[in-house]
Amino acid sequence: MDGGEMDDGRAYRRALGTFATGVCVVTTKVGDQVAAITINSFTSVSLAPRLVLWCLDDRSDRYRFFAEADQFAISVLGADQEPLSSRFARSGAFWADLTDITDLTGVPVIAGGLAALACRTAERRTIGDHLVVVGEVFAHQAQLGDGLTYFRGRYGLAPSPPDL
Repeated sequence: MDGGEMDDGRAYRRALGTFATGVCVVTTKVGDQVAAITINSFTSVSLAPRLVLWCLDDRSDRYRFFAEADQFAISVLGADQEPLSSRFARSGAFWADLTDITDLTGVPVIAGGLAALACRTAERRTIGDHLVVVGEVFAHQAQLGDGLTYFRGRYGLAPSPPDL
C-alpha cells in the first residue's frame, strides 16, 4: 500500500508513531478525588497569553471529567515515571493515589514530574474524534532531569543536556 490508499488504520498509526513525543499526565479535581489521563498530544500555543493545548479522545472513559473541567494541570513526566504513564493510559485507571499528587496553587499535579502547568480552561473545540482543550497557564514549575519519551509505540529517554 502506498499510503495514499485507504487502510485499516494500522498503517496510519504507524506513520504517526514515527513522531517522538514527550509524555504528560493531565489531572483535574473531581470532588475529593483526582482524575488523571496520560497524553502525548501536548503543545505550546502562545507565550503571551500563556496558552497550551492537549487533545482528548471522545471515546475516553474519562472524557466527562476533563471535558467539563474548569481547571486542570499538565505534568511533563520524567524518565523514571513510566509506570505512572502506563497506569493512566489504561482504560479504567481514573483516579490518582494521593501519593502520586502534589499541589500547584490549588490544582493537583503529578509529584516529581519535570514540569507542571496549572491551567484554566480557555476553550474547548471538537475536531474529528477528539476534543481540543486550550488552557491558560496561571502557574508553572520545572526541575532538571531526563525526560520520558514515546516513539514507535515504546517508551524512551530524552537525556537532560549536561550544561543545564
